[in-house]
Order: sequence, then structure tokens, then C-alpha cells
Amino acid sequence: MPFDANLVLADSTADWTYANLVTNVYGAPTSTNKNAGGFVVVDLLALSGTGAKGMAAVFIGDEAAAAADDALTLIIEGSDQSDFTSELEALCAFAVDGAVGSGIIDGDEVPCTIVRRFQTERRYIRAKATCVSGDDFKTCHVLLAPWPFYFL
Repeated sequence: MPFDANLVLADSTADWTYANLVTNVYGAPTSTNKNAGGFVVVDLLALSGTGAKGMAAVFIGDEAAAAADDALTLIIEGSDQSDFTSELEALCAFAVDGAVGSGIIDGDEVPCTIVRRFQTERRYIRAKATCVSGDDFKTCHVLLAPWPFYFL
């Protein structure tokens, strides 16, 4: 994989289903230790934030969702608290043309790869994912790249 293993926000440990993302709260990590769903909070202390040009956040949904009307909300958030209880900042949202709303990916829009650029001086970064009951986006990835380009 061409991405640094320390810059993986979510991996393919578990399917992105309502049960995993919402019921088990895997989709809203609050620790720099990877949770059972494969989500983790990344500490940017060594990088002192992202720098003026920012970073690229990459969502990879490599399988079709269970249904065309499934809806996944995915936002990259930053905070100076590793548990994300305060100082929360939405850094970027993932969406494809057909979705209505911020950060919503429809089931008929995957498989896809979406790249978003962001800049922050916050210390901690996480991917926050949620969906509604019955939705299933199979396994997905969210990665950070220190190169702030829309196309990698």
C-alpha cells in the first residue's frame, strides 16, 4: 500500500454497517488505539498539524453497497482532545454528486474513491462515519496522505 500505516484512519477490519458504525460506536473513535471496527484517532503531534498546504484524506469504498438507497455520512474531524469531547472541528466531508446533504455517499455511488484536501492546526484527526439501520457499505478505508492533492 502506498500509504503510511500510521496515517490510516479506518481500515477493513469490519463491515461498515449500522451495527458496527452506530450500535457498537466504531464509527466515532475516541482513542489513538484502533477500535474493534478498525477506526483510530491519528495524533499529528509529530507533524505539528498539517502545514499550510494541508493533507489529503482518501475514502476508498471498493465494493458495492447492499442497496442503492443506503446512505453513508463520512466527515473528517479534528480536535485538540484525543477523546473528541470538545474543540471539535469538521475538516472535510465526503460526498458524491447524487447525495443530498453534507458528507453523504449513496449506496449506488460505490465503489468509488474520493479525495478531499484539508488544513488544520488541530492535534488529533479522526474519520466519523454513520449510517441508518439496514445500511451496509461492506469494508471501506479512510487514509491520510501528506500530499495535499485532489488526485493521487
